[in-house]
Amino acid sequence: MSWATAALVLGLAIRTTRSTYKGFVNPLKHLNPEDGSIFWLNIKDSEPAQDLGLAIQDFLERREEYRDTLSTLSRNRVGTERCDPLLVDTQNIWPTVQRLANAGFELSGRYVNVGASDGENDDPLFEYVQRMNATGIAVERDPERCERHRRALPQVEVACSAVTPQNVLSLVAPVLLDKTELDVLKVDIDSYDCPVIEMLLPALTAKIVLLEANPSIPPPYQWAMLHHPELWNFFNSFSPPEDVPIRGCSLAYEVELLRRYGYDLVAFGGHDAIFTHESVRSAWAPHKPPMDEFDCYNEAFIAANGISIDKTRRWFFELNDTQVGLPEVWEFFVGWMQENSPQLFPFALRG
Repeated sequence: MSWATAALVLGLAIRTTRSTYKGFVNPLKHLNPEDGSIFWLNIKDSEPAQDLGLAIQDFLERREEYRDTLSTLSRNRVGTERCDPLLVDTQNIWPTVQRLANAGFELSGRYVNVGASDGENDDPLFEYVQRMNATGIAVERDPERCERHRRALPQVEVACSAVTPQNVLSLVAPVLLDKTELDVLKVDIDSYDCPVIEMLLPALTAKIVLLEANPSIPPPYQWAMLHHPELWNFFNSFSPPEDVPIRGCSLAYEVELLRRYGYDLVAFGGHDAIFTHESVRSAWAPHKPPMDEFDCYNEAFIAANGISIDKTRRWFFELNDTQVGLPEVWEFFVGWMQENSPQLFPFALRG
């Protein structure tokens, strides 16, 4: 279907505000500029055709305005290299490990996986661990998943415990004692991810860091859920948990945090960001990390929970002043918790 036909068919559609979303932040990624054709994603939680058509129409009409907004917001970006979505697979760390090995960097076969689940299903580390027979520490709180992890990867030590910023160093103590540089550090716990990794970064070094990101909060907003003992229990009991937005931390928060410990952003997509240590920059030649976090976000296919894509696009493309955007972000999270949770859980926000 051509763009002209799509606009005619979809012109009277009413947009929805679904709180789960899988698709591109920038709707023009669905538009073929050569012939004006549009492609839709036939997957669960993808943008309905009517909504996508209206979003494309809006972006075509306001293209210059949105470009100026990004130019204004990105003046203080950390990275400057264009982001190639095909360069790194955020759902499988093995090709990145191979890239470092092919560039001559020695691998230790050691890793830490916080929020490991069963170590196999949907874990970006699984192929790496299998192929290298890697060892390390997997932290997982669910006893059934712990047992499945031990069966799937018997060479890996499983710390079957809830993780907090206060106990994470004790849970991974064996890898701290051997003082070996890790190949990979991963944190994915669907709650206070950044306070946990903030405790780990001064204590160990990894060539690759994979960190879950909340993809609904665009740069330059630095947002993170902070530790609260009831946050994970609330998340786990909410129905459906896919609609909970108070999880993880934003890409900009992660970029600022990890740069303090010498890590470069190299990829963002889905709900994950991948960083590599500055000591392995040469492996990415001719690319020169860190990648531009605004460009990565603009190019990204995301899997978002609890926040409509309309709101995310407004924060990223429409509001060219963080003094307007910051109160909106703050009010959204406070308002959501006032309506849906028994208490206000702490979070950090700056821009």
